Amino acid sequence: MAQIFENDLKRQIKEKNMSNCYLFYGSEDYLKQFYVNRICSKFVTRGSETFSLRRYDGKDNTLDEVLEGAQSMPFMSEYCVVVAHDFPLDTLAADQKKQLSEFLKDTPDTSITVFWMDSITVNPKESKWKSVIDNFTKYAEAVNFEKPSMRELKRIICAYAAKNGCKMEERTAEYLIELSGDSLNVLFNETVKLCNYAGQGGEIKREHIDSIAVRSLEARVFDLSKLILVHNAQGALELLHTLMLQKAEPIDVFGVILMSFADIYRAKTAVSGGENATYPAKLFDYRNKEFRLTNGGRYASKISNEQLRECFDCFAESDRQLKSTAQDGEMILERLIVRLSLILAL
Repeated sequence: MAQIFENDLKRQIKEKNMSNCYLFYGSEDYLKQFYVNRICSKFVTRGSETFSLRRYDGKDNTLDEVLEGAQSMPFMSEYCVVVAHDFPLDTLAADQKKQLSEFLKDTPDTSITVFWMDSITVNPKESKWKSVIDNFTKYAEAVNFEKPSMRELKRIICAYAAKNGCKMEERTAEYLIELSGDSLNVLFNETVKLCNYAGQGGEIKREHIDSIAVRSLEARVFDLSKLILVHNAQGALELLHTLMLQKAEPIDVFGVILMSFADIYRAKTAVSGGENATYPAKLFDYRNKEFRLTNGGRYASKISNEQLRECFDCFAESDRQLKSTAQDGEMILERLIVRLSLILAL
């Protein structure tokens, strides 16, 4: 069999030319769930779900139950569809690995089994997961649902707005993605809210997004970083306090502030080498986030290399304190904000 992609799976479903077992993994949760539901609705006749659709969860069921369910004969449907949700296939015991391999080599023709990695993160570079994926690609099918590119996301969101009776320009869709993140689940929810706000036949504008769209934690912490960079330490401390009241984890807030300074450093290095500020996107993972480098480039000329070195020394100390001491996380971040502000003010 093979490693396939969304378009391949879409074609298989349309042509009813299915494999008998799949592994669904990847960073785009909406697409994984969408295709699980699509397979269920396409190949299980309505009314026969009790007999021809079997769902199992890794928290409550065993692999034996999944494999036994896949042996079931369909009733009033072309296939018996088996959905195995969040089974930790990378930590199976040796006998279970062998059992799964034997199943993949000889999957029943009467069933379609989908191992759906939903909340379980699959890293194809880790040896255990690589072994699992290789096993599926050898005997069954593995589908990696990656997040769509920024270009695709803008097209999808604009089309979704049109489907809900509103117009949205691609540049407006890009602004929504920058603020709310690139999760399709979140973007679809926000688009529905914006359509309701703009009204039937209306056009969604940036001011609508500013008024009602949910800002991701990353976007809010980048706002905090911007306040530091424009020498508004008081504003940054107030926003930090708000984030802490909203139960944001200090280590997560720290990570995003650090990223914003890393963006500046990378953009500054690229420009000093004669490249565009977005050049580091070719070397690092900035998928759908190239705008961070553009933003970083705006500050790069205003901060010296010496200031950046001092800032990163502060980050190193704060990182150690957050991970190895019992000090209050908010207090550590407050000190970090003040120290960064003092360095940048020199």
